[in-house]
Amino acid sequence: MASFFFVLNQAGWRFGRTLATSDPLYHSATTACLSTIIVMQIVNVFLCRSSVRSVFSISPVDNRLILWGVALELAMLVFVNFAPSGNLILETAPVPAGLWLFVVPLGVAMFGLEELRKALARRSLRGAANLAPKRG
Repeated sequence: MASFFFVLNQAGWRFGRTLATSDPLYHSATTACLSTIIVMQIVNVFLCRSSVRSVFSISPVDNRLILWGVALELAMLVFVNFAPSGNLILETAPVPAGLWLFVVPLGVAMFGLEELRKALARRSLRGAANLAPKRG
């Protein structure tokens, strides 16, 4: 939703001002929201391949189905954002270029926080393994 309001704010919209659902600005803002969700889900799919292993320890090409899915998502993202037929069919509109400068740091933050969580989980698991009674 932050990207929705980012687009509106960049265009000069202010809270409390009515915006018709047929307004191209509304279409651009909803497209920005959808685009942000898609980008964050692409980041998430790579982060969720393991609950404790770092993304950097897993080959990105091990699961070709994920790569095909991401490629399809990106193609749909381009269609929804920039193709006139996609805009007409789905009532979307191109998003301003500045949106990507807003979205990328969100994806980087999500990536960094999840990698930090995984590092803490690995450390906790190692500590628990060291405390376990030894057999023998």
